[in-house]
Amino acid sequence: MKIFNIKRRVFFFSVLVSLSFHLSSQNNLELGCGTVTTAESLKYFNTIQPELKKYETEFLTLKTSKTKLSKSIKDPIPVKAHIIRASNGTGGLSLSELENAITNVNQIFSNAFMEFSLLDDIDYIDSDNYYHFKSCDENELVEAKNVSGVINIYFTDNIENDSYESVCGYTRTEKRSNVIIMKNSCTTNDSSLAHEIGHLFSLIHTHGLDNNQLTTELVNGTNCSTDGDQICDTPADPMLTLNNLNNFCRYIGTQTDANGEVFNPDSRNIMSYSLKGCRSHFSTQQLARVYAFYQAVKTDYLNDPSKTDKIIVNNLDETKTDLLTARLYPNPITNNQLYIKPNNFDEVIYYEISNVMGQVISMGWVTNQPINVSALTSGTYLITLKNKNSKIIKKIIK
Repeated sequence: MKIFNIKRRVFFFSVLVSLSFHLSSQNNLELGCGTVTTAESLKYFNTIQPELKKYETEFLTLKTSKTKLSKSIKDPIPVKAHIIRASNGTGGLSLSELENAITNVNQIFSNAFMEFSLLDDIDYIDSDNYYHFKSCDENELVEAKNVSGVINIYFTDNIENDSYESVCGYTRTEKRSNVIIMKNSCTTNDSSLAHEIGHLFSLIHTHGLDNNQLTTELVNGTNCSTDGDQICDTPADPMLTLNNLNNFCRYIGTQTDANGEVFNPDSRNIMSYSLKGCRSHFSTQQLARVYAFYQAVKTDYLNDPSKTDKIIVNNLDETKTDLLTARLYPNPITNNQLYIKPNNFDEVIYYEISNVMGQVISMGWVTNQPINVSALTSGTYLITLKNKNSKIIKKIIK
């Protein structure tokens, strides 16, 4: 019996050590986020506060709605992927890694009623200079490659910020910015890309604006709307590091706020500096802020599908395409039948139906007969209509 007990304790200890080692290998504190929320950004956020409050209320109404349809409708967010490779065409983020990253952020942001979809062909940029990216070269790259009206995400092997430090990624938070720069190895860790997208939609680090000073947000939450990340359902955060987290994502720090209260931060919040394997969620108010910010500014630097029900691609002049008058009905689709009524049936129009990952599921020529969509499962899809002059994308729901 004693021998059995000893063996059982040895086995339990070995499993615990193995588990701890596994978590440690998965949870290395990744290189810092290079995003800086500037004074200009904060000033802009403050100017649109009334709109943000209005849309945050709208979000909470949608979230608590008992109508399944209202919860299934999501804003399609267009993304242009720019994959930077070495000058000889080697390296770069793989297609499967890109698809997995988009799938992951869609799972996270679905709670903000958003779906990200890849538009057009991937833009491959073969340049040793950009493959080892320096933030000082951003303007040159963006001016040459950016696509207006969509989120542009540049994926590269390494990123060096203005202080010559290697970082995981960053986004510009100024008004009308639609650029994210991501390091390939950080794109695949299931939290860094969502972290940078959070910044794009106005979210601040949970520890506040300054990485070098202790947050002024109080543990009791009395100044939560003005200090820290200015969101009240995220606990005050002294900035998470390897020194105050263990391998099981638990905060073990002892720092106190101005009132002497010990911090109790959320080590799983995506906008924190927690271990990469720990970060998994946004708070409800963070999701409300993301939703509200997008609704408030989408006409400024992204297309507005709610008003136009379209995404114009290839920088086409929307005033010159007859496809804008094409009707799709019923939408949401009923009885597995989708009708497309163009302005004129004499015009040759080709259609493609794809999922939010950009994978084409159905294709064909538009006729006066309905399209049978029985092969589609319930959800949101994008339908592309093309003629000899133009191409548009519209959202359909089944």
